[in-house]
Amino acid sequence: MGESFLVAEAHRWGIQVYPGFEGEEIRIIFKYDGMPTTEELETITPQGILLATRPLPRKRTFALATFPFPQHIPLSQARRYLSRDTGCLVMGDAGDDSVPLVQAELVDLTDGWYRDCKMHTLSDSDDLNEVLQDILETDTLQTDGIDQEAIRQLRILAKKMFGDVADDQQITICARRYHNQDLVFKGRGEDIHLFLRNDAVRKELGITAWTQRGYTATDRKSSSYFFSLISQNVEVELGDWSEMIVMYRDTNARTLTTVQPLSQFEREKQFGEEISVT
Repeated sequence: MGESFLVAEAHRWGIQVYPGFEGEEIRIIFKYDGMPTTEELETITPQGILLATRPLPRKRTFALATFPFPQHIPLSQARRYLSRDTGCLVMGDAGDDSVPLVQAELVDLTDGWYRDCKMHTLSDSDDLNEVLQDILETDTLQTDGIDQEAIRQLRILAKKMFGDVADDQQITICARRYHNQDLVFKGRGEDIHLFLRNDAVRKELGITAWTQRGYTATDRKSSSYFFSLISQNVEVELGDWSEMIVMYRDTNARTLTTVQPLSQFEREKQFGEEISVT
């Protein structure tokens, strides 16, 4: 059916469609170099969605990666994690209405996005903007750059997971400019959910099934994806129905079609010219 079908069907539900985006993607990296830990890493979004819980392999190519800007989660969403006997390592001390959050993921620096981007290990004397301009080979940044508070929060998380030895490890910046030429869909979570009820839409987007909270798709990060004839599916939650989200194809993501809160997307990506309703 192709792109024209997807555009028409998306417009039927009031979803805006764009022919790709330009990205200036930056990640802050903590290379733990195989340091031992008994902790597991929970990847939690600012909407309170648990994306993954993973043990940390003792491999030197693995690292913790997070966004270059501070994030927070509403206290109402954080309570279910903080009230556990074990607490929640990726969250800080609760404030009046929100809690500091490190949305970190476990990454292999020899794979995909991280293999292809440019890296710089930070020193105390580095100017963060100059470092980014050098990595991206530009005099003008499209994003707000790197916030020192995001680095501080990642260091706090690393110390929780690996102890005092983490203080001796340097932080690395990873960045790239990227042009995505696939369709990008922007709309409320509820409208995206209704859009995905169509079997033909899901087939075009590589989505396995429609669920009450979102959809399921092949888990491209699982070992079975590479070593087994039987693929493993994972559920992708869309979050609060009223929140604006963006859905697009990402060959480096856990699922081929992925979603991101609009507020997060706009921190590092710029839409192409909107495809008008015909």
